[in-house]
Amino acid sequence: MSNSGGSGAQDEFVTAQRALQPFLADDEARFGLDDLARYSGIDQEQLSQFWRALGFPNPRPGEQLFTSSDVEMLSTLVGLIAEGAIEPGAAKQMARVIGSSLDRIASAQIDAWLRGAQLAEDSEQAAARSAEMAALLPRVLELVWRRRLVAEARRRLTRAGGEGPEATLCVGFADLVGFTAQTQQLDATTLADVVGRFESIAYDVVGHLGGRVVKTIGDEVMFVNDDVAAACRTALELARRYREDEALSDVRVGLALGPVLERDGDVFGHTVNLASRVVTVAYPGSVIVSPEIHDFVQDDERFTFTSLRSHYLKDIGRVPLWRMRLAGDVDEGPYQSARIDRSARRKLLQRRWEERNRGFQDSGTDVAAALLADTGDLPGRLPAVLTGTASAEVMQGLVEDPTSDELDALAAAILASDIDPELQLDLLTEIEAASTLRQLELEADHKAEIADREAEQELRRIEHETARTLEGIEADHRRRVAEAISRATEQSRLVDERAIRRIDQAADEAERKAAQATRDARANARRSARQRAQRRGRS
Repeated sequence: MSNSGGSGAQDEFVTAQRALQPFLADDEARFGLDDLARYSGIDQEQLSQFWRALGFPNPRPGEQLFTSSDVEMLSTLVGLIAEGAIEPGAAKQMARVIGSSLDRIASAQIDAWLRGAQLAEDSEQAAARSAEMAALLPRVLELVWRRRLVAEARRRLTRAGGEGPEATLCVGFADLVGFTAQTQQLDATTLADVVGRFESIAYDVVGHLGGRVVKTIGDEVMFVNDDVAAACRTALELARRYREDEALSDVRVGLALGPVLERDGDVFGHTVNLASRVVTVAYPGSVIVSPEIHDFVQDDERFTFTSLRSHYLKDIGRVPLWRMRLAGDVDEGPYQSARIDRSARRKLLQRRWEERNRGFQDSGTDVAAALLADTGDLPGRLPAVLTGTASAEVMQGLVEDPTSDELDALAAAILASDIDPELQLDLLTEIEAASTLRQLELEADHKAEIADREAEQELRRIEHETARTLEGIEADHRRRVAEAISRATEQSRLVDERAIRRIDQAADEAERKAAQATRDARANARRSARQRAQRRGRS
């Protein structure tokens, strides 16, 4: 049995060990949680909370997990919180964001250097380069962080003065088509390259047009932009770039505009939910936008729009949507295959109908006469359609949105006619399906209206409870302020009383000492007088 596989694995381990050695030579972990609490003077539970917020597991009892750098960092952070310099909730929130962000950075860094070490011919040289990069990276991270901090501060200042805590942003989702099936056909290395290529294009396009990638989740990227027109260009450019990339499939892109809540680098709210639902309506390679986007840029000559009518979106309701394209864009690539499929289906149905019609004519069955026997009592658009006098728009409207009365009347006419039973069954089946679909749409609309009303009621309830809570907080705050003032006044009175007592005591003591000094002076004077008298008598 050959041991070449074991030898290869051993070589890979040695290469990885050399490449990663600079990161393993960190401070020695020689402190337990109890040591950290003793040195910092801070409660163990507080230290554990912030350690977990940074993304690390709790140390086991007696485990020496912390380095001297950990002791210094946690002691400083929790000490500032204890002194009131940092609000505890904000500190934990920042710890979570920093921990999760640096976890991704560390993972990507290790992956990159392992790939470089595996490709390098000289493992010693690769290890030396890793050591150089390990020393350089903290400086790079600091510089990038400062640049991002300045950019975010400027962006927030630009939006300063808006109403409320929510910002109005364009939110977009780009979804890679067929990714799930693709993952089952690719090996891990190729799949990693595909994901890397997908993310690379997303970051390149979004950043170039002034937006920000909020996050990537496998085959989907979420981005935001303050500028509506720039967000539209971003969506169209993403669709184009992915369409032209031979290594990737098309993307569907959905775009919405509205208020969002920004927190920890993420965004939340109805606008985010709307954009995530809109993308499910899009064809591969197309961009679908919400009515707010359409209304905002409809006069911009760079874009053209095609109405998709209203669509029922899960958990939202019926929303009018628009397909957006660049003006003058004649590339039908994103829609050509879908149109070919629909055209082929229409031609197939038309051929079947013509074949059946010829069969009826050959057998002497006059379908038209059966259906047109009496059109006067038929409701809606049916008389004009059946007699051939309806316009194309009326016929299209009947096909796309028939009323319940029209469907019932058409079914009754077919049942009363003397046509081929097989065709009669097919027609009745299609009518029943159309009727069921319409009923489902009506029920969906009704449920959406109920959901909207319930949501409005819930929002009003939340607003009312929030107002009551704020009133309670304000009242409690006023009470605490009054209590603090009262305590301060009482403490001031006690201090004054103690000071007065001390002053009185000092005055009494001074007076007593002065009286004693006077008595002592008189006694001394008398002694001196007697002594002088005695001396004069002797002389």
